[in-house]
Amino acid sequence: MNEKISHQSINTDNFQYDFSLCSQIAIDEVKDNSSKHSENMMNTFFTIFLFEKADGIHHIDGKEFSVKDFQMHLVFPGQVNECKYEKFTSVYKVIVPHEILDMFGNYLMFPISFYKKKPDFELPPEIFYKLLYEFRSIYNEIKKNENIWEIVLPRIRIITLTISKEACRQSFINSENIATKRLADFFKLVILNFRTERNVKFYADEMFLTPNYLNIICKRYFNKTASSIINNELILEIKMLLINSNKSIKEIAFDLGFRDLSGFSSFFSNNTGMSPRDFLMKYGRNIIH
Repeated sequence: MNEKISHQSINTDNFQYDFSLCSQIAIDEVKDNSSKHSENMMNTFFTIFLFEKADGIHHIDGKEFSVKDFQMHLVFPGQVNECKYEKFTSVYKVIVPHEILDMFGNYLMFPISFYKKKPDFELPPEIFYKLLYEFRSIYNEIKKNENIWEIVLPRIRIITLTISKEACRQSFINSENIATKRLADFFKLVILNFRTERNVKFYADEMFLTPNYLNIICKRYFNKTASSIINNELILEIKMLLINSNKSIKEIAFDLGFRDLSGFSSFFSNNTGMSPRDFLMKYGRNIIH
């Protein structure tokens, strides 16, 4: 059976691996009413499968996952995957090169290792179409090649937050495990308070836990301390503000509760390996004094 690829498809063999460009992101829309179709590949890209109408089995690194309507499956570079469709009418493959995967990984709430263990998500239709809309918007905007980072980064942030919330809901909130339920509560508190509260004790007190126990469950499930999870959210917010805000570095620092620019720069540098100025220069943005 021949796949019918929509006009939105991009030949992935012709990608130019320049991190400064996002034109590598592609959306393949596969439509066919035939049955018993199979495709097998070694993934060199990060691929997000969005199954709108489909039925079958998806093997990822030897593990079997059911394919159903309104599902999302994540496949990472180096993984072998095979889709065996009994039937399908609409499947979208969002193809993201390795350089942009690094950006996705930075914005996801949980480590990539977590999503490799749990790559399949059943999505409510409204969430499914929200993700599809954001990916299409990125694709349509990058064709214009104007203000690319201002367009792409906020949308990637929306996508990764949506994926993270679904991961949290399906793996933690709906879990019967007490520890995972508390992790879900912790992540919700972090999202609400990370701009002003960076002390682990604050979150532990809110949850009637000890800081030590909170760190233990964070390490057990994510191999990260509670403090590093809080700092990660703050770093993501700083990056967004540096790229998309018209405020100076100093104004951003004070808005986020840092007492001085030196402390802000040290925090950013210790967590990213570069200064705020170097980060801005990397993305070709003017430094506002």
